[in-house]
Amino acid sequence: MKYIILISLSISALTLSGCSSNSPKRQGGMPTEDFVTHIKPDGSKIFNYSLIKKMPNQGQGQMGKGRGKGGGMHGGGGGMKGGGKPNMSQMKDKMQEKAHKKLNLKLAQTGYCREGYMELESFFERGLVTIKGECNESATTEDSKTFPNSED
Repeated sequence: MKYIILISLSISALTLSGCSSNSPKRQGGMPTEDFVTHIKPDGSKIFNYSLIKKMPNQGQGQMGKGRGKGGGMHGGGGGMKGGGKPNMSQMKDKMQEKAHKKLNLKLAQTGYCREGYMELESFFERGLVTIKGECNESATTEDSKTFPNSED
């Protein structure tokens, strides 16, 4: 009987350690990128590039609730809130820099914008960077074949 209990506890411990080792991989996983091209009838080449990093669900909900409550109270919460902003700003800057590097790499790999691009707009949010741009050159016949517009 003691052996059965010991084996059951060992299996439970291994199972729990396996689950906990999975968690950091999902939290610190590689960002997903999305690159969508569109060639307009006038030959202008537009693109949308997004870099999406999965954020842990548990921490986000708790932090959001804590900040919401702390924002209405004047006291100790203000110090934590002020201390968190530079860190979030640094994370945002790093994510923006990473997105621009990856976008430039994607454009070089695909050959979509051979003469550079103009950034039309960008959107940055925790875990998401989206850059919309237009290539400096007009589309060639070959571009239209290589980068067909998807039917919406």
